[in-house]
Amino acid sequence: MKCLVLLAGCGLGDGSCIEEVILTYAALDRYGCDYTPVAEDISVPSVNHLTEQLADNRNVLLESARIGRGRMKSICGIDFEEYDALIIPGGIGLLNNYRASSTIEACIAHFSSRKKPIATMCAGIDFMRRFLGGSLLEHETNVLTAEKFCFDADNNIYYTPAFRKTNSCYTAGLGIGSMIYALKLRFL
Repeated sequence: MKCLVLLAGCGLGDGSCIEEVILTYAALDRYGCDYTPVAEDISVPSVNHLTEQLADNRNVLLESARIGRGRMKSICGIDFEEYDALIIPGGIGLLNNYRASSTIEACIAHFSSRKKPIATMCAGIDFMRRFLGGSLLEHETNVLTAEKFCFDADNNIYYTPAFRKTNSCYTAGLGIGSMIYALKLRFL
């Protein structure tokens, strides 16, 4: 199974949640999934994570490369047909940095229209609701705990709350790991 991992920078307040990205990489490695982290080459305001105040503009692709494990690629020029699934770690950067991105919209549209699985966590569900409607997994997300995941068969969307429901890396990792494992089973 070959996965595209969509990053939105580096840091919960203005990018992708670093812990969720690392736990995602660990789960993908554990289950033998090939993956490519991608981000868009755009500049956006950053956040000082100590004061939570806006800071200088930063490039999303360059910031994502900090946690890209040497595999980071610009999403421009990626052939989505080569990938079986899309994984979206959480972070506020998804909601802010990609608010008006036609490139990211095309990526989501590709996976969604072909019913290829999309697995997301934390703020990723709010991001996906922009494309698939505000009621996507609405009930499930209210009752779901961090070590679990849920699945929307109609849209082929997987979701785990991760750090939305816990402060524990271990607990978030259980949810992310079980979600990636379930996704992998579909390709066996």
